[in-house]
Amino acid sequence: MTEINPPAWMQASTYPARTDRLTVSALLTHPGFSADEGSPTRVRSGVKPSYQQYQLKVRAAPTPNMTVIVSGGTAYVDNRDTGGAGAYVCVNDGDRTLTVQPAGGAGQYRKDCVVASVYDAENSGSVNEWRLEVIQGSYAASAGAAVRPSLPPSCVVLADLAIGPSQTSVAAGNITDARVFTVAAGGILPVASSAAPNRPHPGQVMYQTNTDTFVYGKADGTTANLLRSGGAPDIGQVMFAHVPLDFDRQSNTLGDVPDLQFSVVANATYVVEGMLHWSTTDETNSDLNVDWTVPAGATGTYLGFAQPTSQTIAEGTVRTMSTDIHAARTYGADADPSNPSGMIFRALLITAGSSGTYGLQIARTGGTGIITLRKHSWVMLRRVA
Repeated sequence: MTEINPPAWMQASTYPARTDRLTVSALLTHPGFSADEGSPTRVRSGVKPSYQQYQLKVRAAPTPNMTVIVSGGTAYVDNRDTGGAGAYVCVNDGDRTLTVQPAGGAGQYRKDCVVASVYDAENSGSVNEWRLEVIQGSYAASAGAAVRPSLPPSCVVLADLAIGPSQTSVAAGNITDARVFTVAAGGILPVASSAAPNRPHPGQVMYQTNTDTFVYGKADGTTANLLRSGGAPDIGQVMFAHVPLDFDRQSNTLGDVPDLQFSVVANATYVVEGMLHWSTTDETNSDLNVDWTVPAGATGTYLGFAQPTSQTIAEGTVRTMSTDIHAARTYGADADPSNPSGMIFRALLITAGSSGTYGLQIARTGGTGIITLRKHSWVMLRRVA
Protein backbone atom coordinates (compact mmCIF):
# COMPACT_ATOMS: atom_id res chain seq x y z
CA MET A 1 0.00 0.00 0.00
CA THR A 2 1.13 3.54 -0.67
CA GLU A 3 -0.17 7.08 -1.20
CA ILE A 4 -3.35 7.19 -3.27
CA ASN A 5 -2.95 9.80 -5.99
CA PRO A 6 -4.22 12.13 -7.17
CA PRO A 7 -6.10 13.38 -4.10
CA ALA A 8 -9.80 14.12 -4.51
CA TRP A 9 -10.85 17.33 -6.19
CA MET A 10 -7.40 18.36 -7.42
CA GLN A 11 -7.59 20.97 -10.17
CA ALA A 12 -7.05 19.68 -13.74
CA SER A 13 -6.87 16.07 -12.65
CA THR A 14 -8.88 12.91 -13.07
CA TYR A 15 -9.35 10.10 -10.60
CA PRO A 16 -11.45 6.93 -10.23
CA ALA A 17 -14.72 6.57 -8.33
CA ARG A 18 -12.76 4.80 -5.62
CA THR A 19 -11.23 8.15 -4.61
CA ASP A 20 -14.67 9.67 -4.03
CA ARG A 21 -15.65 6.63 -1.98
CA LEU A 22 -12.53 6.98 0.12
CA THR A 23 -13.43 10.63 0.68
CA VAL A 24 -16.80 9.54 2.06
CA SER A 25 -15.03 6.92 4.17
CA ALA A 26 -12.75 9.54 5.66
CA LEU A 27 -15.80 11.27 7.14
CA LEU A 28 -17.31 8.14 8.73
CA THR A 29 -16.43 6.52 12.02
CA HIS A 30 -14.13 3.49 12.13
CA PRO A 31 -15.95 0.14 12.42
CA GLY A 32 -14.50 -0.39 15.89
CA PHE A 33 -13.76 -4.11 15.61
CA SER A 34 -10.34 -5.63 16.16
CA ALA A 35 -10.50 -7.51 12.83
CA ASP A 36 -10.49 -4.14 11.04
CA GLU A 37 -7.57 -2.62 12.97
CA GLY A 38 -5.14 -3.33 10.13
CA SER A 39 -7.41 -1.77 7.47
CA PRO A 40 -7.22 2.01 7.85
CA THR A 41 -9.82 2.65 5.13
CA ARG A 42 -12.48 0.44 6.71
CA VAL A 43 -15.58 2.21 8.05
CA ARG A 44 -18.63 1.21 10.03
CA SER A 45 -21.32 0.31 7.51
CA GLY A 46 -24.84 1.13 8.55
CA VAL A 47 -27.97 3.22 8.23
CA LYS A 48 -28.06 6.96 8.75
CA PRO A 49 -29.78 7.65 12.11
CA SER A 50 -32.95 9.71 12.25
CA TYR A 51 -35.74 10.71 14.60
CA GLN A 52 -37.46 7.48 15.74
CA GLN A 53 -34.92 5.56 13.59
CA TYR A 54 -37.35 5.18 10.68
CA GLN A 55 -34.77 5.18 7.88
CA LEU A 56 -34.72 1.92 5.87
CA LYS A 57 -36.96 0.29 8.47
CA VAL A 58 -38.57 -2.96 7.34
CA ARG A 59 -42.26 -3.34 8.14
CA ALA A 60 -45.21 -5.51 7.18
CA ALA A 61 -47.69 -4.56 4.47
CA PRO A 62 -50.88 -2.82 5.76
CA THR A 63 -52.71 -6.04 4.95
CA PRO A 64 -49.98 -8.63 5.60
CA ASN A 65 -49.02 -10.82 2.66
CA MET A 66 -45.79 -12.31 1.34
CA THR A 67 -44.18 -8.90 0.93
CA VAL A 68 -42.43 -6.41 3.21
CA ILE A 69 -41.99 -2.66 2.87
CA VAL A 70 -38.66 -0.85 3.31
CA SER A 71 -38.91 2.83 4.23
CA GLY A 72 -36.87 5.51 2.55
CA GLY A 73 -33.43 6.28 3.92
CA THR A 74 -29.68 6.27 3.41
CA ALA A 75 -27.16 3.50 3.99
CA TYR A 76 -23.38 3.58 3.89
CA VAL A 77 -22.03 0.24 2.63
CA ASP A 78 -18.33 -0.51 2.98
CA ASN A 79 -16.80 -2.36 0.03
CA ARG A 80 -15.95 -5.81 1.40
CA ASP A 81 -15.16 -7.39 -1.96
CA THR A 82 -11.69 -5.90 -1.88
CA GLY A 83 -9.54 -3.90 0.53
CA GLY A 84 -9.16 -0.13 0.47
CA ALA A 85 -12.05 0.52 -1.90
CA GLY A 86 -14.13 2.85 0.28
CA ALA A 87 -17.83 3.08 1.16
CA TYR A 88 -20.82 3.50 -1.14
CA VAL A 89 -23.68 5.91 -0.40
CA CYS A 90 -27.02 4.19 -1.11
CA VAL A 91 -30.24 6.23 -1.05
CA ASN A 92 -33.83 4.97 -1.17
CA ASP A 93 -36.18 7.93 -1.67
CA GLY A 94 -39.47 6.28 -0.65
CA ASP A 95 -41.25 3.11 0.38
CA ARG A 96 -40.04 0.04 -1.52
CA THR A 97 -42.06 -3.21 -1.57
CA LEU A 98 -40.09 -6.47 -1.66
CA THR A 99 -41.43 -9.95 -2.37
CA VAL A 100 -40.76 -12.80 0.06
CA GLN A 101 -40.57 -16.28 -1.46
CA PRO A 102 -43.39 -18.74 -0.61
CA ALA A 103 -43.02 -20.78 2.56
CA GLY A 104 -42.11 -24.45 2.59
CA GLY A 105 -44.28 -27.31 3.70
CA ALA A 106 -44.67 -29.07 7.02
CA GLY A 107 -41.61 -28.94 9.27
CA GLN A 108 -39.80 -26.37 7.11
CA TYR A 109 -38.66 -23.11 8.72
CA ARG A 110 -36.52 -20.32 7.27
CA LYS A 111 -34.74 -17.17 8.34
CA ASP A 112 -34.67 -14.76 5.40
CA CYS A 113 -32.72 -11.48 5.43
CA VAL A 114 -33.62 -8.07 4.04
CA VAL A 115 -30.40 -6.34 2.99
CA ALA A 116 -29.06 -3.26 1.22
CA SER A 117 -26.39 -4.75 -1.02
CA VAL A 118 -23.93 -3.25 -3.51
CA TYR A 119 -22.72 -4.95 -6.70
CA ASP A 120 -19.69 -3.38 -8.42
CA ALA A 121 -18.32 -4.90 -11.62
CA GLU A 122 -14.96 -3.29 -10.87
CA ASN A 123 -14.51 -5.96 -8.21
CA SER A 124 -16.59 -8.92 -9.42
CA GLY A 125 -19.44 -9.79 -11.74
CA SER A 126 -20.93 -7.55 -14.43
CA VAL A 127 -23.54 -5.52 -12.49
CA ASN A 128 -23.13 -1.95 -11.26
CA GLU A 129 -25.96 -1.16 -8.85
CA TRP A 130 -27.21 -1.37 -5.28
CA ARG A 131 -30.36 -3.23 -4.33
CA LEU A 132 -32.85 -3.64 -1.54
CA GLU A 133 -33.47 -7.38 -1.62
CA VAL A 134 -34.66 -10.38 0.36
CA ILE A 135 -32.07 -13.16 0.61
CA GLN A 136 -33.81 -16.48 1.19
CA GLY A 137 -32.53 -18.72 3.98
CA SER A 138 -32.21 -22.48 3.84
CA TYR A 139 -34.87 -24.70 5.42
CA ALA A 140 -34.54 -26.09 8.94
CA ALA A 141 -36.57 -28.52 11.03
CA SER A 142 -37.49 -25.90 13.64
CA ALA A 143 -37.60 -22.13 14.06
CA GLY A 144 -34.75 -22.25 16.57
CA ALA A 145 -32.51 -24.11 14.11
CA ALA A 146 -33.04 -21.65 11.23
CA VAL A 147 -29.99 -19.51 10.47
CA ARG A 148 -29.22 -16.54 8.26
CA PRO A 149 -28.38 -17.30 4.63
CA SER A 150 -25.06 -16.49 2.98
CA LEU A 151 -25.11 -12.76 2.25
CA PRO A 152 -23.42 -10.60 -0.40
CA PRO A 153 -19.97 -9.42 0.78
CA SER A 154 -20.87 -5.73 0.54
CA CYS A 155 -24.20 -5.32 2.29
CA VAL A 156 -25.97 -3.94 5.35
CA VAL A 157 -28.54 -6.21 7.02
CA LEU A 158 -31.83 -4.43 7.67
CA ALA A 159 -34.07 -7.17 9.10
CA ASP A 160 -34.49 -10.90 9.70
CA LEU A 161 -37.74 -12.55 8.63
CA ALA A 162 -39.07 -15.65 10.41
CA ILE A 163 -40.85 -17.86 7.87
CA GLY A 164 -42.73 -20.92 9.12
CA PRO A 165 -44.31 -23.91 7.38
CA SER A 166 -47.08 -23.00 4.91
CA GLN A 167 -46.95 -19.37 6.06
CA THR A 168 -48.99 -17.09 3.78
CA SER A 169 -48.12 -13.65 5.13
CA VAL A 170 -45.33 -11.74 6.87
CA ALA A 171 -46.75 -9.94 9.89
CA ALA A 172 -44.99 -7.49 12.21
CA GLY A 173 -44.22 -10.32 14.63
CA ASN A 174 -42.23 -12.13 11.92
CA ILE A 175 -39.87 -9.16 11.40
CA THR A 176 -36.82 -8.56 13.61
CA ASP A 177 -35.10 -5.22 13.11
CA ALA A 178 -31.39 -5.91 12.47
CA ARG A 179 -30.19 -2.46 11.39
CA VAL A 180 -26.99 -0.99 12.70
CA PHE A 181 -26.38 2.74 12.46
CA THR A 182 -23.35 4.77 11.52
CA VAL A 183 -22.36 8.40 11.98
CA ALA A 184 -19.65 10.81 10.95
CA ALA A 185 -16.38 10.64 12.86
CA GLY A 186 -16.90 12.46 16.16
CA GLY A 187 -20.66 11.89 16.14
CA ILE A 188 -22.54 9.99 18.82
CA LEU A 189 -23.27 6.47 17.59
CA PRO A 190 -26.69 5.00 18.49
CA VAL A 191 -26.24 1.27 19.10
CA ALA A 192 -27.66 -1.56 21.22
CA SER A 193 -25.20 -2.63 23.91
CA SER A 194 -25.16 -6.17 22.47
CA ALA A 195 -24.02 -4.87 19.07
CA ALA A 196 -21.60 -2.15 20.22
CA PRO A 197 -18.11 -2.05 18.66
CA ASN A 198 -15.58 -3.84 20.86
CA ARG A 199 -12.75 -1.42 20.02
CA PRO A 200 -14.15 2.08 19.39
CA HIS A 201 -11.58 4.77 18.81
CA PRO A 202 -10.61 6.84 21.89
CA GLY A 203 -13.27 9.43 22.58
CA GLN A 204 -15.96 7.77 20.44
CA VAL A 205 -19.24 8.31 22.31
CA MET A 206 -22.01 5.73 21.93
CA TYR A 207 -25.61 6.00 23.05
CA GLN A 208 -26.78 2.53 24.05
CA THR A 209 -30.38 2.47 22.91
CA ASN A 210 -31.55 -0.47 25.02
CA THR A 211 -30.09 0.82 28.31
CA ASP A 212 -30.46 4.59 27.75
CA THR A 213 -26.83 5.20 28.71
CA PHE A 214 -23.76 6.80 27.16
CA VAL A 215 -20.35 5.12 26.99
CA TYR A 216 -17.09 6.23 25.41
CA GLY A 217 -14.01 4.59 23.91
CA LYS A 218 -10.80 4.58 25.97
CA ALA A 219 -7.20 4.58 24.80
CA ASP A 220 -6.77 0.89 25.67
CA GLY A 221 -9.63 -0.14 23.37
CA THR A 222 -12.18 -0.68 26.14
CA THR A 223 -15.25 1.41 26.99
CA ALA A 224 -16.50 3.12 30.13
CA ASN A 225 -19.71 4.83 31.17
CA LEU A 226 -19.73 8.51 30.39
CA LEU A 227 -19.51 10.49 33.63
CA ARG A 228 -21.53 13.46 34.70
CA SER A 229 -20.04 16.90 34.43
CA GLY A 230 -17.46 17.48 37.13
CA GLY A 231 -16.25 13.88 36.93
CA ALA A 232 -18.57 12.48 39.63
CA PRO A 233 -19.67 8.87 39.06
CA ASP A 234 -23.20 8.58 37.77
CA ILE A 235 -24.72 7.39 41.05
CA GLY A 236 -28.46 6.92 40.70
CA GLN A 237 -28.28 6.24 36.97
CA VAL A 238 -30.99 3.83 35.82
CA MET A 239 -30.51 1.38 32.95
CA PHE A 240 -33.66 -0.26 31.63
CA ALA A 241 -34.26 -2.77 28.84
CA HIS A 242 -37.09 -5.02 27.73
CA VAL A 243 -37.62 -7.76 25.17
CA PRO A 244 -39.56 -6.12 22.30
CA LEU A 245 -40.44 -9.42 20.57
CA ASP A 246 -40.67 -13.04 21.71
CA PHE A 247 -37.18 -14.60 21.90
CA ASP A 248 -36.82 -18.34 21.17
CA ARG A 249 -34.09 -20.63 22.46
CA GLN A 250 -33.90 -24.29 21.40
CA SER A 251 -30.71 -25.47 23.05
CA ASN A 252 -29.53 -26.98 26.32
CA THR A 253 -26.56 -24.59 26.25
CA LEU A 254 -26.99 -21.18 27.85
CA GLY A 255 -26.96 -18.30 25.37
CA ASP A 256 -27.35 -14.51 25.59
CA VAL A 257 -30.69 -12.75 25.33
CA PRO A 258 -29.47 -9.86 23.12
CA ASP A 259 -31.94 -7.25 24.39
CA LEU A 260 -31.11 -7.83 28.08
CA GLN A 261 -27.38 -7.03 28.15
CA PHE A 262 -25.99 -4.15 30.25
CA SER A 263 -22.56 -2.50 30.36
CA VAL A 264 -21.48 -2.07 33.99
CA VAL A 265 -18.39 -0.30 35.31
CA ALA A 266 -15.70 -1.53 37.66
CA ASN A 267 -15.90 -1.04 41.44
CA ALA A 268 -19.60 -0.21 41.45
CA THR A 269 -22.76 -1.47 43.14
CA TYR A 270 -26.08 -1.95 41.35
CA VAL A 271 -29.56 -2.85 42.53
CA VAL A 272 -31.23 -5.08 39.95
CA GLU A 273 -34.88 -5.94 39.53
CA GLY A 274 -37.09 -7.28 36.80
CA MET A 275 -39.90 -9.46 35.53
CA LEU A 276 -39.55 -12.40 33.14
CA HIS A 277 -42.25 -14.57 31.62
CA TRP A 278 -41.83 -17.56 29.33
CA SER A 279 -43.41 -20.66 27.82
CA THR A 280 -42.30 -23.97 26.31
CA THR A 281 -43.43 -26.30 23.55
CA ASP A 282 -42.47 -29.36 25.66
CA GLU A 283 -43.92 -28.96 29.14
CA THR A 284 -42.97 -32.49 30.18
CA ASN A 285 -39.25 -32.26 29.46
CA SER A 286 -38.16 -28.69 28.71
CA ASP A 287 -38.04 -26.25 31.61
CA LEU A 288 -36.22 -22.90 31.70
CA ASN A 289 -32.55 -22.62 32.71
CA VAL A 290 -31.44 -19.08 33.64
CA ASP A 291 -28.04 -17.57 34.35
CA TRP A 292 -26.42 -14.13 34.33
CA THR A 293 -23.04 -13.21 32.90
CA VAL A 294 -21.02 -10.85 35.10
CA PRO A 295 -17.61 -9.15 34.82
CA ALA A 296 -14.65 -10.99 36.33
CA GLY A 297 -14.68 -10.87 40.12
CA ALA A 298 -18.24 -9.58 40.47
CA THR A 299 -20.29 -10.80 43.45
CA GLY A 300 -23.82 -10.39 44.72
CA THR A 301 -27.03 -12.08 45.78
CA TYR A 302 -30.07 -13.01 43.73
CA LEU A 303 -33.64 -13.56 44.99
CA GLY A 304 -36.35 -14.80 42.63
CA PHE A 305 -40.03 -15.59 43.13
CA ALA A 306 -41.20 -18.19 40.60
CA GLN A 307 -42.45 -21.70 39.98
CA PRO A 308 -39.69 -24.32 40.29
CA THR A 309 -39.54 -27.25 37.86
CA SER A 310 -42.96 -28.19 36.52
CA GLN A 311 -42.23 -31.88 37.03
CA THR A 312 -42.09 -31.51 40.85
CA ILE A 313 -44.29 -28.57 41.81
CA ALA A 314 -47.89 -27.93 40.75
CA GLU A 315 -48.48 -24.97 38.47
CA GLY A 316 -49.16 -21.76 40.34
CA THR A 317 -46.99 -22.70 43.31
CA VAL A 318 -44.59 -19.91 44.31
CA ARG A 319 -41.38 -20.16 46.28
CA THR A 320 -38.22 -18.13 46.72
CA MET A 321 -34.77 -19.04 45.51
CA SER A 322 -31.83 -17.08 46.91
CA THR A 323 -28.47 -17.83 45.28
CA ASP A 324 -25.27 -16.20 44.16
CA ILE A 325 -25.68 -13.56 41.45
CA HIS A 326 -23.82 -15.78 38.98
CA ALA A 327 -25.36 -19.25 39.27
CA ALA A 328 -27.59 -21.20 36.89
CA ARG A 329 -31.08 -21.91 38.19
CA THR A 330 -34.09 -23.76 36.80
CA TYR A 331 -37.76 -22.74 36.66
CA GLY A 332 -40.83 -24.57 35.42
CA ALA A 333 -42.30 -23.70 32.05
CA ASP A 334 -45.94 -23.82 30.98
CA ALA A 335 -46.93 -24.85 27.46
CA ASP A 336 -49.78 -22.33 27.23
CA PRO A 337 -48.40 -19.16 25.53
CA SER A 338 -51.47 -17.20 26.60
CA ASN A 339 -50.77 -18.02 30.25
CA PRO A 340 -46.96 -18.26 30.47
CA SER A 341 -44.88 -18.96 33.53
CA GLY A 342 -43.37 -15.91 35.16
CA MET A 343 -41.20 -14.52 37.90
CA ILE A 344 -40.12 -11.34 39.59
CA PHE A 345 -36.64 -10.98 41.04
CA ARG A 346 -34.27 -8.63 42.82
CA ALA A 347 -30.50 -8.77 43.05
CA LEU A 348 -27.46 -6.89 44.28
CA LEU A 349 -24.54 -6.76 41.83
CA ILE A 350 -21.12 -5.62 43.11
CA THR A 351 -18.39 -5.33 40.48
CA ALA A 352 -14.70 -5.63 41.32
CA GLY A 353 -11.78 -4.29 39.31
CA SER A 354 -13.24 -5.17 35.91
CA SER A 355 -15.95 -3.54 33.88
CA GLY A 356 -17.97 -5.68 31.49
CA THR A 357 -21.40 -7.04 30.72
CA TYR A 358 -24.18 -8.04 33.08
CA GLY A 359 -26.57 -9.98 30.91
CA LEU A 360 -29.28 -12.61 30.90
CA GLN A 361 -28.68 -16.06 29.41
CA ILE A 362 -31.32 -18.74 28.92
CA ALA A 363 -31.51 -22.37 27.77
CA ARG A 364 -33.87 -25.29 28.09
CA THR A 365 -33.17 -27.98 30.68
CA GLY A 366 -33.62 -30.87 28.26
CA GLY A 367 -36.09 -32.41 25.87
CA THR A 368 -36.71 -31.09 22.38
CA GLY A 369 -38.89 -28.09 23.11
CA ILE A 370 -38.48 -24.42 22.32
CA ILE A 371 -38.23 -22.08 25.31
CA THR A 372 -39.73 -18.69 24.46
CA LEU A 373 -38.93 -15.63 26.58
CA ARG A 374 -42.04 -13.56 26.03
CA LYS A 375 -42.01 -9.96 24.88
CA HIS A 376 -42.13 -7.26 27.55
CA SER A 377 -39.94 -9.24 29.91
CA TRP A 378 -37.80 -6.51 31.47
CA VAL A 379 -34.76 -5.80 33.63
CA MET A 380 -33.69 -2.58 35.36
CA LEU A 381 -30.35 -1.70 36.99
CA ARG A 382 -29.78 1.30 39.25
CA ARG A 383 -26.28 2.23 40.33
CA VAL A 384 -26.18 2.99 44.06
CA ALA A 385 -22.43 3.14 44.80
